[in-house]
Amino acid sequence: MPGQGSIGWALDLFSHWQPLYGAAWLIACLLGAVRDRRWLLGLPLLALPWLTASPVAPHSQESPDLVVAVANVNIRQQDPAALLDWLRRKPANLVVLTELSPNYAAALAERQYGGFAHYALHPLASPPGLGVLSDHPLHNVRVLPDRLGALRMEADIDIDGHIVHFIAAHPKPPMATRKYQARDGLLRELALAATARPTIVAGDLNATPWSSALLGSDLRSLRRVSGWAPTYPSETGGWFGIGIDHVLVSSEFAGTDAERGPDIGSDHLPVRVGVHWQGE
Repeated sequence: MPGQGSIGWALDLFSHWQPLYGAAWLIACLLGAVRDRRWLLGLPLLALPWLTASPVAPHSQESPDLVVAVANVNIRQQDPAALLDWLRRKPANLVVLTELSPNYAAALAERQYGGFAHYALHPLASPPGLGVLSDHPLHNVRVLPDRLGALRMEADIDIDGHIVHFIAAHPKPPMATRKYQARDGLLRELALAATARPTIVAGDLNATPWSSALLGSDLRSLRRVSGWAPTYPSETGGWFGIGIDHVLVSSEFAGTDAERGPDIGSDHLPVRVGVHWQGE
């Protein structure tokens, strides 16, 4: 459904749970087939969640030129030890931190930012806090708020001679019309900008692959490298929930791999993806 008007945000919430709908349909078909085998004719509908998800970036067999990780570290979490341990085992070139608190940022400083040579941190004692750790220099760093107080951090990075616009974003959860419209408006604004220059968008986008924030012809310039597996909440071990932490890339990039990280003490699981420059 278009998702317009005052109930758009409520309709969008129902779109998030496609894998669970698929599991429920599988169970229904199998139970129905006990009495009537014609129920098995409904099994092909299990493909709908994958057919209706937002488009993914092309896949490349080449080695990644850049590895990007996204971690919502939770405003109440103060110890980055689990995150830094994961990054030691699974290195990344760029790490986006959302819900970055002053205490968490101070603990990162005590640990020399996990060995990253470059960083831009904007911690807050509230969920909009953001940070980026990088082994590439960050140029023209700026923090931009939307009209609801959500933040995004923008910077330019050099990837093998190519200047790439990098955006760490964390729109507000779309639990009301104005928040829903602000989230969708932000993604469309970033997608429009991505038609003019190489772009990577990463963060807790509060949108699943079936959300209106990631679907639509005006969003085709940004495609997912991250998958659809649940990242929130982490309490279920990733078996149930929704995938709202993403990395999106413009057409100059292909994805090489994507994985979900372990429990880092947050209510989100991190994600880690590789991207390869393929040019225009």
